[in-house]
Amino acid sequence: MDLTDKIKTKSKEIGFSKVGITDTAPFSAEIQEYFTEWLRKGYNARMGYLEKNIEERLKPSRTFEGAKSIVSVAINYNPGWIEHATDGNLSVISRYALGYDYHKVVLDKLKLLLDFVVNETSGEVKGEIYCDAGPVMEKAIAERAGLGWIGKNTILITKEFGSWVFLGEIILDVELKKDSSGKRLCFDCNLCIESCPTKAIITPGIINASRCLSYFTTENRGEIPLELRDTLGNRVFGCDSCQEVCPFNKDVPETAEPLFKPQKDLMSIPLEKLIILASEEFSKRFRNSAIKRVKRNGLLQNSIVAMGNSGNAKFIRLLKRMSEELNPMLQEHAMWAIEKIVRSKE
Repeated sequence: MDLTDKIKTKSKEIGFSKVGITDTAPFSAEIQEYFTEWLRKGYNARMGYLEKNIEERLKPSRTFEGAKSIVSVAINYNPGWIEHATDGNLSVISRYALGYDYHKVVLDKLKLLLDFVVNETSGEVKGEIYCDAGPVMEKAIAERAGLGWIGKNTILITKEFGSWVFLGEIILDVELKKDSSGKRLCFDCNLCIESCPTKAIITPGIINASRCLSYFTTENRGEIPLELRDTLGNRVFGCDSCQEVCPFNKDVPETAEPLFKPQKDLMSIPLEKLIILASEEFSKRFRNSAIKRVKRNGLLQNSIVAMGNSGNAKFIRLLKRMSEELNPMLQEHAMWAIEKIVRSKE
C-alpha cells in the first residue's frame, strides 16, 4: 500500500466521511477570474480578510515552500431531522452550530492524520493543516479533489452526504496520486436560488454576502440593514434555507460523530433565555460552540431583531430596558424591534 492509499485508509479510521487528493497547481483561469470579479463587486461584504493573500488562495503551491499535494477531507455533520421552531418566540440556530465547535473537531482529526503521515515517512514529509481559516479555497479544493461539486448556492455538495459536511485540508510537500475532479450535478434545479429569503444568490454560483442572512448572523460586525431585518424571522445564528430544499440533502445518513449531535439546550431556545445567555453567560456557554464566532454583541443583536419579528408585546419591556443599557448600535436595533411590535398590533 503506497502513501496515498495509507492516508485514505487512515482518514476513514480517524472519522472522516470522505477524502480526496489533488495537487497544488493554480486554479483555472475561470476560477481566478470569478474570484477576483466577486471581490471587485464587493460581494464579500465586510469580510476584508478575503482580499488578503489572494496569490496564495488562487495558487495553492504558494501556501508554503515545497507544497505539492492537498489532502481534502469532509465529515458528515447531519444531525438528522430537525423541525425548526415556527413559534416566533423561539430561536432558530443553523444545524452546523447545534453541536460541538466543528473547528476543534476537524482540526484535532487533521492533526492525527498529519502525525500519521509524518510517522509513516520517518519525518521526511511536512505539512500544514487548515479548517475554515487561512488562505485556502476549501470548496474549490474539495471539488478538484473529487469530494463533490460546488452547488448553485456556492456550497459544496457530496453525493453521499449532501452539503451537510465540514471540510478540512492538509497541504503536504510530497507528491500523491490525484483524484478526478467532481462533476456538477445540479443541472436544471434552482430550488436553492428560489428559496433564498433575501435573493442573495445573484446567479447560479454567485452569492452576494451583503444580502445573505447567514453572513449577517455569523460574520457581520456591523448593523443589520433595515431592509433585511424582516426576513431574518427568528433566526439568530445562520440560515439553512438554501440547503433545506436541496434534493441531495434528503435521506442523508445521520452523523457518526458524537460531538456533532445537537445539544438539546440549543434547540429552539426561548428568545428571553437567549438574551440572558448572551448578556451574562456568553463566554462560558458558547466557548465550545461555533456560535462564539458571532461574539456577544452579535448574538444580542440577532436576538433583538428576532424579538421584533415575533410581534410579541411581552418583549417590549425587556427591549426598552436594553435600549437604555446597551451600546448605540444595539440600542437602535432595540428601538426598531419595539416599533415593529407596536406596528404589528395596530
